[in-house]
Amino acid sequence: MKLDLFSVPIYIGNIDIDKIKIEHKRFERTWHSQTKSSHNFNNKIEDDSASFILNCVSKLISKDINAPHELEITHIWENHYLENDFQEKHNHPQSHFSFIIYKKVINSNTIFYNPSLSIMSAYYNPKLLKNLNYFNESFKPECKSGQIIIFPSFIEHMVVKNNDSITIAGNINVTIV
Repeated sequence: MKLDLFSVPIYIGNIDIDKIKIEHKRFERTWHSQTKSSHNFNNKIEDDSASFILNCVSKLISKDINAPHELEITHIWENHYLENDFQEKHNHPQSHFSFIIYKKVINSNTIFYNPSLSIMSAYYNPKLLKNLNYFNESFKPECKSGQIIIFPSFIEHMVVKNNDSITIAGNINVTIV
């Protein structure tokens, strides 16, 4: 018998980018990577756009939430990746789910990391860890423009060097009603 105990869901779907309207106060180079972003600048999303995103998210994740619930976007921003821009490894604390909308990309350059590896590396000899190759270390989805990926906010991820790409990212909290 096999059980997938504590599996981590990642959801990918299509989304109509033209229905997403966000008012950005400004863009600046942020984080250590110096990627141009509207992160932390009090972006405003139109009510219709927020409802549209939440409806898309709900269609993908709601079957896995075992109680009546409401979804709320708690933070949203846009990233503009110029030549060789990247985003260092990070997660999104203080939220349940996070999402990336691929607004303008040829291929996604997001990489997700297996959360068990950081825990295991604290307990195992690194040489032994390399021999545990049945645990996938990372996952690189093949998303295109007009797609959304939703993931638990605790999952570490990064964006490898790329250019001429635009993504919309955000965080969502779930309230059981």
